[in-house]
Formats: sequence, structure tokens, C-alpha cells
Amino acid sequence: MKKLLFLFFLFYHACGLPAQNSADTIKQEQLKKNADDPSQFLTRIELFNELQHYNRNGNEFYVNQTTLRTILKIGKRFTTRIDLPYVYNTVNHPANYKQSGIGDISFRLLGYKFFEKPLSAFTASIEISMNTAQSPILGTGKNVLIPVVSYSQFIPKKKILFSFVLQQANSINGDDNRANISFTKLQAIFIKYWSRRMWTVLAPEWFYDYINDGLSMNLRTRVTYAPAPRINIWITPSAGIFGDFAGRYQWSLDIGGRYFLFREMNFKKK
Repeated sequence: MKKLLFLFFLFYHACGLPAQNSADTIKQEQLKKNADDPSQFLTRIELFNELQHYNRNGNEFYVNQTTLRTILKIGKRFTTRIDLPYVYNTVNHPANYKQSGIGDISFRLLGYKFFEKPLSAFTASIEISMNTAQSPILGTGKNVLIPVVSYSQFIPKKKILFSFVLQQANSINGDDNRANISFTKLQAIFIKYWSRRMWTVLAPEWFYDYINDGLSMNLRTRVTYAPAPRINIWITPSAGIFGDFAGRYQWSLDIGGRYFLFREMNFKKK
């Protein structure tokens, strides 16, 4: 409960930051081009590090993952993505297991924007997580197929954008000695714009694990700042609320940034 109250405290005070000056007025077109909105296919490079704390049956351990992400927009409706993670895991492990190294590399094979209206958009994609981890404790041991759909809606008067992202993950092959994977993830994303340089994100996510038959929840928050037209930086404190799903941590802290390769930014220079 203390961790949850801390997250709301941080989110509340970040939300209270006013626009910097009159020259920082937000325009609707600038708000629509936001990389925290899953419906926006913007070509960029991201680098972020996430530290996660777990407690499994009284055994505490940490997972630290640094991810290099590249996203390429193809035309007006298509996109691809590659995630290259480097993982460090403190969990107890056999002596012949590596404690750090490359994790499971994931690909967005194809993302497609079915429609985009001035205030809304609907997308779908097929992603796959590959069994590439250098050690069993650094990955799932499975190749996982993940279809994803998202819907986004912008409310101009409130300067709020909300999205819903639905994923279904199923392992298709891999190490026969590792547990199969089958779960549904639903994430709601609420983005509040305070200026064209700063916005906050509230993103609760729910997991339903079909293998172990249980519901779990994480609560993610984010504060993002754009110091330059092509640059975003952020901090994401998060907390696990309930459940026994493997991805439900006790708490998490993510710090990162992104660079837009083309002039697809959130604001223009004056």
C-alpha cells in the first residue's frame, strides 16, 4: 500500500506542473504525434533501463534489463520494431548458468494502422519473442507469438489521450523442459498533456494467466519531458498490485529516452 500511495503522490505532483509560458501553448497536431501513444508509428531509437524487484514465496531478487529499441515507420500505415535486451538477474541459479547477458530478442513482424481519424486510431500487429537468452534465467526458454490490437482516442478540450492495448501471448515451441506460456494482457493508457514539452502517463495493466489460472495487475506511471524537438526523456515508477503472474513485480523503476530519426516530434522550434 505504501508503494501505491507513493506512485500516486509522484503522479499527482508531476501532474500539477503548469505550462512553462505562453509560447508553450499546445496544438492539437503536436499532441497527436506522441510516442507514448501506441497508435503513433514514429521512426525512432529508444534506450531504457528497468530495475524490477520480485518476491516469490519469501525469496527476494532483482531483474535489471537494459533495452535498445528501434522502430521504423514504413509508409503511412506500417511499422516494424526490434527490441534487444541485456539482462542481469540476481535470482539463485546453478553454477553453470550465466547471471547476465542477452535476453529474449523480440520483433514486431508487422504493425498496421487500419484507420486513423483526426481524434482516433485503431492498429494491429504481430510480434514474436525469440528464445535467444544466453542463460535459462535470462529468458523464458520459449518462442512466443503475440498478436496485439490497440485503440486510441484524443479529447482536445481536456488535453487527454486514452488508449487500450490488448495482447495475447502463446508459446509455439522452445525448450520442452520449460513451462508453456499462454496469457492475455490488457493495458489502459491515459496521457495528460501539461505543455508541449511535458506530459504524464497512467497505465494500469492486467494479466490473465491461462496456465496457472489467475489474474494479476501492475500499475505503471510515467513522467515524460521533451528538452528538444527530437528528444524525449522519462522516468517510470511502477508497482505490482496483486497476483502471482511471472511478470507481476513488487516494484519497478524505468529510466530512458528516445530520439526521433525524422522530424516527427511533439513540438516545433520557435
